[in-house]
Amino acid sequence: MYQQNVDLKQFTTVKAAAVASLFATVKTREELIEAVRYGYKQGLDIMVIGGGSNTVFATDRVDKFVIRNQYFSLEVVAETDNSADVKVSSGLPVSMLIQKTVEKGLEGFEYHQGLPGSLGGALYMNSKWTKPLMYFGDQLISATLLDKEGNEKIVVRDYFKFEYDFSELQNTKEILVEAVFRLTKAEPTLLKRRAAEALAYRKETQPFGVATSGCMFQNVDGRSAGELIDKAGLKGSRVGNFVVSEKHANFIINEGDGKIEDLKTLLDLVRSKVKEVHGVELVEEVRIIE
Repeated sequence: MYQQNVDLKQFTTVKAAAVASLFATVKTREELIEAVRYGYKQGLDIMVIGGGSNTVFATDRVDKFVIRNQYFSLEVVAETDNSADVKVSSGLPVSMLIQKTVEKGLEGFEYHQGLPGSLGGALYMNSKWTKPLMYFGDQLISATLLDKEGNEKIVVRDYFKFEYDFSELQNTKEILVEAVFRLTKAEPTLLKRRAAEALAYRKETQPFGVATSGCMFQNVDGRSAGELIDKAGLKGSRVGNFVVSEKHANFIINEGDGKIEDLKTLLDLVRSKVKEVHGVELVEEVRIIE
């Protein structure tokens, strides 16, 4: 189950090489909990990844126990005439979550179509959609977490202290096992149309089907990070094989065998130029793992 010296390039959307000192893929609830408890018992620094988006490993060697969460599950646990409570596993890809809930006629996630990654990452970051504005944690009722000793605990939505690009898990480092959402019943055809429209908009406005970690920087006081970078004249800026997207300046694309040092240099360039032109500090939205 546990492997040493595993290249993480194939498990991240930015496709940059980094080797994990210890690695495991888990596919069930029991395997996830077992791996986490093993890591804590051994005194290891644990990192859980799902789809590998919104994450950049900033060193060639990652001295962590990296757990790839492939625990996929979705079940309706309660239902009324108008709504259903759905328990979703943390490793379930967002694309699969949307497919399953749309098929069941359950409203709430369809506008997130095209969002890479898993449920766990989407809640960790409280991922959003802007047309209309909604956050991934909006319909959350409760969740099962593993604390720093590997013990299970059930918490309610308020525990997460959701804000823009934030959940309390970023502070506590607790690991999500499952989450329960209350979704409204709706016509599947309506939900399918919304999902298709959201995906079409993403493809029209963002680079798609390329090696990127997603939006690199957070917006600043309501100002679009992509617009700030664009107006600083940085579209197309390149260091090695990493380049600022011409389509959306808040995306950095790996056009080949990009070296992590080149990405760091490009990020420094973007931050400094935006500070020079606009007088604001950009903060990464993507997790930069040292």
